[in-house]
Amino acid sequence: MTSPSPTARRTRLRRRTALALAAAATAALTLSACGTDTKANTSGTSASSDKAAAAKADTVTLLDDTTLAVPANEPSALFFFSVGCGECAGGAKNLDKAAQAFDKAAKKANFLAVDVYPNESKQTIMQFLDYIKAPTLPATIDKGAALSQRYQVAALSTLIVVDPQGKVTYRATDPSADQIQNALKRAGA
Repeated sequence: MTSPSPTARRTRLRRRTALALAAAATAALTLSACGTDTKANTSGTSASSDKAAAAKADTVTLLDDTTLAVPANEPSALFFFSVGCGECAGGAKNLDKAAQAFDKAAKKANFLAVDVYPNESKQTIMQFLDYIKAPTLPATIDKGAALSQRYQVAALSTLIVVDPQGKVTYRATDPSADQIQNALKRAGA
């Protein structure tokens, strides 16, 4: 049996290298879409984006066809997710736990799960909320990316807290329910 020519070996090596690079790029994109950074940025965003966010409220339509203004008279916790993001399930559960704790303590705040993919149906999102045992968590589809752009959300599994004036007072990836509650209290809840 003869060994492959040097040209054939180089061609195979180039193909393997290209496949490895493609796999690495795909992995990097996947990891950046569902971040695992649990560090919180409590200083908010830049002054220019705070002013833009505070300019006016967005009225969003929830899955149950009711509406909610963001910002509102009370602080709001917004969690940006997608049904296909595995890490987003934990963040959405934590948002629901924080909402239940506030409800039990009779504290006022808005809680909103924001699906960033407009092609995901209401039914699919409701099935996701049922699956994570948070069927009453208010949710909306971010049509036109209005909320994502307004609050400069670039990654899935991001939670932001907005005070009643529209200023982002807290930003984190997958915070715990306690962290969400504390951030809301600092924002005036």
